[in-house]
Amino acid sequence: MKAWLTTTAGRAMAALAIVTLLAGLLTLDRCQAARTAHTAAKLATGQADAAVQSGADAVNTVGNRMSADAAIDTITQENRDAITKADGASAPVAAPVRDAGLRSLCGRAAYRGNPRCVQHADPR
Repeated sequence: MKAWLTTTAGRAMAALAIVTLLAGLLTLDRCQAARTAHTAAKLATGQADAAVQSGADAVNTVGNRMSADAAIDTITQENRDAITKADGASAPVAAPVRDAGLRSLCGRAAYRGNPRCVQHADPR
């Protein structure tokens, strides 16, 4: 009895098995490459989304801080107006008390442009 590889049918079956094995390996490699590319695309999209969200958060933080500063400046101006319009507001005050009050006001953003505050260093 002859070995199965010595017959034409046996050789054809062996060749078919080798071709099938190679095709399977090639398909597996292509599937892996596709999965890798898909994962890389998802990662890049996730990173881009995170960067956009981070930028939006930063803009909101700055906007919120500016709104808070504006509200504080408004309150400061309202307090100044109430103090200057109160009875006795024009009465003389001791120089050290006046200077201390002026220094505390000049530390606020609302008074940075006031000519009386130019001579005082910004506390920051």
